[in-house]
Amino acid sequence: MTKCTATTAAGNPCRAHAVRGSDPPLCSIHSGRVVEGRRGNQNARTHGFYAHTLDAQELADLVAYAGDETLEDEIAVNRVLLRRLMEYLARVQEAEGELSRADLATIGPLILRSTHNIARLLRDRRALSGDSADGLMGAIGQALDELSTEWGIEL
Repeated sequence: MTKCTATTAAGNPCRAHAVRGSDPPLCSIHSGRVVEGRRGNQNARTHGFYAHTLDAQELADLVAYAGDETLEDEIAVNRVLLRRLMEYLARVQEAEGELSRADLATIGPLILRSTHNIARLLRDRRALSGDSADGLMGAIGQALDELSTEWGIEL
């Protein structure tokens, strides 16, 4: 199947499949066409939360990043989602004043989960780069030096 020839906001080529018959080959997001799935298929449905908080370019970026295997892109996607969630929260609070307990019970865990995902991805990136290993080895070396001095032996 042909890939979309458009580029994302980040300047990367779109990785989504092109809509059949589009010239030039473009995915449904970049072509502006709505592609309907088979009757009853919910995979093609635009979900309310994302449809209301992400613009067309961000949705295209999410489609483009869906198959990516780099942590940098995953971190970027999670940051986009967290930013949009915070913007949504600010709009709701501005429109309604104080948030209801139900809104807080729904949005609070999403924000916490999103920040946790970003922190975990940053930790994983650091671990894979070897920076954390150097830090861990340095901490172990310092602890051994202190024990060596305290006990008066060579470790």
